[in-house]
Amino acid sequence: MHTKFFVTTPIYYVNDKPHVGSTYTTVAADALARAYRLRGIPTLFLTGTDENSQKNLEAADKAGAKDLQSYLDGMALIWQKTWRELGITFDDFIRTTEERHHRAVEKFWKSVEQSGDIYKATYEREYCVGCESFKTPFDLQDGKCPLHPNRPLEKVSEENYFFRASAYAQDLLKLYHDKQDFVQPQSRQNEIRSYVKNAFEDFSISREAKKLACGISVPGDESQRIYVWFDALVNYMSAVGYGTDNKLFAKWWPATLHLVGKDIIKFHCALWPAMIMSAAKSDPSLRYANGEPKLPEHIFAHGFFTIEGQKISKSLGNAVDPLDLVKKYPFDAVRYYLLREISFGEDGDFAAQRLEDRYASDLANNLGNLVNRSVSMSRKYFDNRIPTTNIQETLRGLPETVWGGADNLEGLWQTVDQYIEASRWDMALEAIWSGEAVSLSAANKYVEQTQPFRMIKENPENAAKVLYTLLEACRHFAWMVEPVMPNVAADIIRQLGQDPETERQKGIKELKKWGGLQPGAELPEPKILFPRLENKKI
Repeated sequence: MHTKFFVTTPIYYVNDKPHVGSTYTTVAADALARAYRLRGIPTLFLTGTDENSQKNLEAADKAGAKDLQSYLDGMALIWQKTWRELGITFDDFIRTTEERHHRAVEKFWKSVEQSGDIYKATYEREYCVGCESFKTPFDLQDGKCPLHPNRPLEKVSEENYFFRASAYAQDLLKLYHDKQDFVQPQSRQNEIRSYVKNAFEDFSISREAKKLACGISVPGDESQRIYVWFDALVNYMSAVGYGTDNKLFAKWWPATLHLVGKDIIKFHCALWPAMIMSAAKSDPSLRYANGEPKLPEHIFAHGFFTIEGQKISKSLGNAVDPLDLVKKYPFDAVRYYLLREISFGEDGDFAAQRLEDRYASDLANNLGNLVNRSVSMSRKYFDNRIPTTNIQETLRGLPETVWGGADNLEGLWQTVDQYIEASRWDMALEAIWSGEAVSLSAANKYVEQTQPFRMIKENPENAAKVLYTLLEACRHFAWMVEPVMPNVAADIIRQLGQDPETERQKGIKELKKWGGLQPGAELPEPKILFPRLENKKI
């Protein structure tokens, strides 16, 4: 795995509150950050808000805000509070109106300028306010923005500053060829390669100040404001000290993983690395010792998110506030559903019925049932305690059973680690729930096959081995799913008679070992992990 892990979400526009789509990206980042922290790897999880935006101006006007800054402050607070209330463990929250960001953008602009890649020219092109971007014929379908077909494009003709992006097209194509996992999944890599090969051109990176009442002024030219993407992308650096804290920047940059939606890969997977390549020519802090630019290691672009088959839309009124969602569903269950149901990188749909189906089958009937049966039978037959048995004799399980034993459990841990490193929680959860040799499904079959409730009468010694095996398996499964369902995992650990925080301090190597439960230790009375859902409307 990585020696450090710096993961980012996109910075979100504050023209509206968080919805289940932005929650999906943020939960994915949070689960990865939790997984790396659990493994003892230094981790930084960054999210934030993009506030230098024309669409934010429009939203502030529509909301009747007394001034733009008060609107931005209020909306940024809503985003921070929402993530905190949901238990999202971000380490930093960057706002593009902060002084540290302004200083970073100014430094970055000057570096690109010093490299000779900024020039002034007259620009005339269609502009989509919804995307905050100029559109080339390559981007349009039937003369419309495919992402905002009902919003008329604006014809913009201005004298702006340009970034000589086209000079880096061959460098980008070489990057995609040499580093096949730079953009993931592969379909996005193919898409961005085609774009750079056929349509990558110089970008306008400023707007006339009289036409844009917010944003950062171009250094040395107050008549121009830095265009939103050339400003916004730098947030990934400004949050880790670029232009303000050289030691912090050297520690964390480059980012390990940018998580983005597929609608913004043009900017993240082509413009952003080209910008860094340019700035690195003039700024040694953006170069490795061998002279190569310090580019983000990976960019993972997930698909579009729909609600019951429809695009999330203000006009349709179908945006689901995550704080409303958790009034009906435990957030751990929502996290599980989002990361298990949708193949990461593909388009996905949020459907309440599918969430409830997963809750009943995967969580209540599979995980919850296994823990409850294992703890209840152990308490009933062994005086409220973990069965006293020889731990070494439980390593392989009983002969001729479906349980694959500790060797295969170690293999499952390795599989989960590999999927986490590839940012594929959907595959990791599939392996935990449905793997053949050792999984939650196999553990439940093990109960049915060995029938400890009958075995206790005929062979108490073997019943002790079976139940210890089941309890210990529950412990392992709890730590495997902890990054996705932290509250549920903690409840399982407590039901096994352990303190989650004390156990966490032992480190992942100890947690992965067989025999973490002490035979003879007291078992608390079990509680229902996944109670029946109440029939509430979201």
